[in-house]
Amino acid sequence: LNALWTRCGAMIPLRGGGFPSGAPQFVGPPTPEMQEKLRKIRFCVIGGYMAAIGRFCTGDLPINELIFGITGVFLLNEDPTLAPCYACLAASPIGQCASQGGQGLSCVMAFMFIAGMNAFFLTLKFAIGGPFVLLSFACQMSAAVFAYQLNSLISAAATAGDLGGLGGQGLPLTQPLAQMRMPGPGGAAGPGGGAGGRPPSNGPPG
Repeated sequence: LNALWTRCGAMIPLRGGGFPSGAPQFVGPPTPEMQEKLRKIRFCVIGGYMAAIGRFCTGDLPINELIFGITGVFLLNEDPTLAPCYACLAASPIGQCASQGGQGLSCVMAFMFIAGMNAFFLTLKFAIGGPFVLLSFACQMSAAVFAYQLNSLISAAATAGDLGGLGGQGLPLTQPLAQMRMPGPGGAAGPGGGAGGRPPSNGPPG
């Protein structure tokens, strides 16, 4: 049974985070702008579960909605409303798919990809689907848009953090060079000593 869950979990790209290799990663609590997007995504995930229940009751098999909802729960693992759902999933074999950083903001791109693909395939069922198909499409399409906006905020915050760190590291390296160029009192050179920044010779005169 665990092997079956592991194979099914491999179909949900939660592991590996939401950034490509070498891309900057955001570290820290979400900003107010990110929290606003996460709140909107929460309503979309709840709506997706409602659509899944409706499709199941009408004789349909809501596989895509379940994958969308599970990925959304892992994305919103710190949300007070969905925290009990996340605790239940994390304690199940599905929780193996979210180990090593596969939850929270790190899986926003996986969530965006799943929501976008599901919304695209749901458009093919408009003619034969019922109102729950339309509800699922609206929730997942909106979630894909909000996830894209959230990913843009995360990338901008991560890039700004990396540039700030580089700027802070570069300042001490240029400070000694500036001091060496500054002439000291009486026209003498700075901490370097002699002219041109060369230290004075301590050896015996030639």
